[in-house]
Amino acid sequence: MNLQNWQTQLRKGLLELVILNLLSESQRHGYEMVQILKRIEGLTIREGNIYPILARLKVDKMITSQSHPSQDGPPRKYFTLTKHGIQSLEQMNTHWEMILSSIEQIRKGKEQL
Repeated sequence: MNLQNWQTQLRKGLLELVILNLLSESQRHGYEMVQILKRIEGLTIREGNIYPILARLKVDKMITSQSHPSQDGPPRKYFTLTKHGIQSLEQMNTHWEMILSSIEQIRKGKEQL
């Protein structure tokens, strides 16, 4: 088994969930999210990792974006959850909690058959 490949696939699957949860707290620009995500141990992302996800979430109508002036250079694009995004995130978080709980039961040898 290639551990690095497994970690990459896990990371890809988690990024959407983590990004949506970040946006549930407040609107954010991409670079800000990258800086937060880089601090998550084991996530190991690059700046270019989140922009395709943000573009897909926008196409799926889960987020919107607005440009705002920046004191540090060109305007920044800020992302916000839509009503559809909020509803989807609630379902995703519920599903995540269910999976996490089930995996923990198995890891502790207390699986329910």
